[in-house]
Amino acid sequence: SLSAAQTFCDELAVGRVPSMAVLAIALLGGCGGLAYAWFCNWRLKLLRAAIREGRPCGPLWLRRLGCSFMSTCARLNGVKVASEGGEGLNAPSRQYIYVWHPHGFVSYVPAHLMGDMAVNGTPHKKEWFGTCIPLLLKLPFIGEIFTVTNARPVDRKTLESILGKGGTIAIQPGGVKEQEASRHDQEQAFFPAKLGFIRLAIKYGTPLLPVYLFGENQLYKKVSGFEWLTKLIRKFTGMTVPMVLAKFNMPLAGIFPRATDIHIRWGTPVDVGPREEDPSEEHVQEVFARYVAELQRLFDADAKDCLPPAVAAKGLKVVKLSDVPGTSGAGAQSSSKGKQS
Repeated sequence: SLSAAQTFCDELAVGRVPSMAVLAIALLGGCGGLAYAWFCNWRLKLLRAAIREGRPCGPLWLRRLGCSFMSTCARLNGVKVASEGGEGLNAPSRQYIYVWHPHGFVSYVPAHLMGDMAVNGTPHKKEWFGTCIPLLLKLPFIGEIFTVTNARPVDRKTLESILGKGGTIAIQPGGVKEQEASRHDQEQAFFPAKLGFIRLAIKYGTPLLPVYLFGENQLYKKVSGFEWLTKLIRKFTGMTVPMVLAKFNMPLAGIFPRATDIHIRWGTPVDVGPREEDPSEEHVQEVFARYVAELQRLFDADAKDCLPPAVAAKGLKVVKLSDVPGTSGAGAQSSSKGKQS
């Protein structure tokens, strides 16, 4: 339809009457665009209603179809869940806040391999909802797939709506800061300065359950020296696009990850105590310390078996972002090997 539109404009420019075929194609293209815009608006209305009610969006067969499509894409690229374990697999069936690490370059595993878990309510027999930046739910095709595979926008209104209805959510606290800093040769866990995910868990009295996705960072290879370009793209588009090499060393080929075995480990739930609307800073920091301790225990228990030896040997780098406005540095850093960095 784009070429037809160009031909249409060219013929008008030279004073010709466009042919009926060109007019028909241009008309169909325009109608198709309007129809999709209407459909997208309708889908987003359905999504907002589902968020308010804390429920899935779409019939079960459609949600499972979306999950099957994503997992098939992963399998065709040689990406599969090779093992799943951890004490958290046997945790009681109840409401949780799953906190997954690492973010990775594109959060490939949550998008492609965990939608099926969310829709089918595994491992705790309760359907749950993953989260992503709101922009992704507005994009063509990706937005439709994410909507039916239980992805929800990671904004406070959405999170509180789902938690308030007793639902389980999955979040990634490091966000774009961790995504920008992701490396294939270093495991990292970033945390925001204000620890909003801890405060949210305390507000609703919901245990935090750490989930580690061994292999997520090895799906792509970081190309150093282009961090400025990643920041420039995010400034103008709102999307974080790390400079990476994918399968066959193709640059920026996010849909073609390297063949990798993924090992998912579910940690022991971290209790946050009774509901508290406005927790003290001391309480927030105490829960955070226990969360980090469990995350590092989870990592140490399986890193040697689930990561390349050189990566496992470096341990898990934990970064708490600085409270200083306008900085992207760290207020505190440590590693699972006990070193300060």
